[in-house]
Amino acid sequence: MAVPPALLSHESTEHYTPQYILDAVIACMGAIDLDPCSNSKEIPNVPAARHYTVQDNGLVQPWEGRIFLNPPFGPGVEVWFSKLYAERLAGRTMEAIVLWKSATETAAWKTLTRLSCRVCFPSARIRFVGPQGNDSGPTFSPALFYVGERPERFEKAFKGIGVVWEVPRVPQ
Repeated sequence: MAVPPALLSHESTEHYTPQYILDAVIACMGAIDLDPCSNSKEIPNVPAARHYTVQDNGLVQPWEGRIFLNPPFGPGVEVWFSKLYAERLAGRTMEAIVLWKSATETAAWKTLTRLSCRVCFPSARIRFVGPQGNDSGPTFSPALFYVGERPERFEKAFKGIGVVWEVPRVPQ
């Protein structure tokens, strides 16, 4: 008996972002300067000016400009959010949109909400495409986080995808 693709979404840490999400990201930020977790430099899924692949190790490279981050899902994901936090504090990252899951109990969530001023909870689960071109629908509820100084643009760009909430500021 074949296992439904939705139950196999953890076979790979790669989940390629669908076009309608990328369209909203570009509508919000105007363009994407960097995809630090790109699937490829030759045929990238994300239309960014620069791409870091696993061979480049985006965790040790500078993240300048407008960033779209769909990190490898799995253990250790929080290092990507800590890197974004450091790049934002250093002034290299102007704004960013992060696609991750709405796992509010995790350290990764806490790191993201220290950075983010808005979060979009899509009204439907995002249908990702896997590395072999197969549908790798998630077994989790996604969230999109906005980091930057123009939250109104995020709200406008993502209102058709789901509800956008303001992230409450928690004392450090």
